[in-house]
Amino acid sequence: MLGNMQGIITPLLDNFHSLHRWRMLFTVVCCMIGFLLGLVFVQVSGNYFVTMFDDYSATLPLLIVVAGEAFAIAWIYGADRFLDDIENMLGWRPGKIYSYMWRFVSLAAMLCLLLASLVYLLMKRPTYTAWNREKAEEEQLEYPPWALGLLISLIVVAALPIPVMFLRQLLLERFSQHNHNSGQIPVPTEEEDRVQEKESPADLELYPPGNGYFLVPAEGQE
Repeated sequence: MLGNMQGIITPLLDNFHSLHRWRMLFTVVCCMIGFLLGLVFVQVSGNYFVTMFDDYSATLPLLIVVAGEAFAIAWIYGADRFLDDIENMLGWRPGKIYSYMWRFVSLAAMLCLLLASLVYLLMKRPTYTAWNREKAEEEQLEYPPWALGLLISLIVVAALPIPVMFLRQLLLERFSQHNHNSGQIPVPTEEEDRVQEKESPADLELYPPGNGYFLVPAEGQE
């Protein structure tokens, strides 16, 4: 459980530096939210929610995350560039076959597995195992509409950070490039002017000392 909480808290602290001032409070809030959400699983029907989360909140979103990572490393970051990083860490360069595996074989396998999972979910309505007290046996029942909505929400929420962060980074780079190409020269503030004037000595060629004459060193003195 400690590892799971650190997996949530650490990325948030790394991306939002203002939270470092309230690290302890932020950790307590995250633990309280996790505790309140965990109360759902200790009800009489908690086992059904555990099965729902276990079957649908991890499998398909995990495939989406892995496929996104494979695509990002192989085609956006670059497989050869990734091999260079491995060579810098290990001291020897892996074979070229890994580059082709990452770019084609692994990515194709992930996409096929993801497509097969989506087709399976669309063709077969999700079911769960319930206990029938009258028959004294287990039976497969279909999820009600509200449960299907919850399943879709679990999948979307788990996979949503990938396209959202991609679009965010893309927009930031576009705006940064636009500001750079606009050619606007930043105007320093009064405080920056005072700091620069205090730290930078006067140019002796432009502002000679004293009565306006330059000091010439005597012979033998430098």
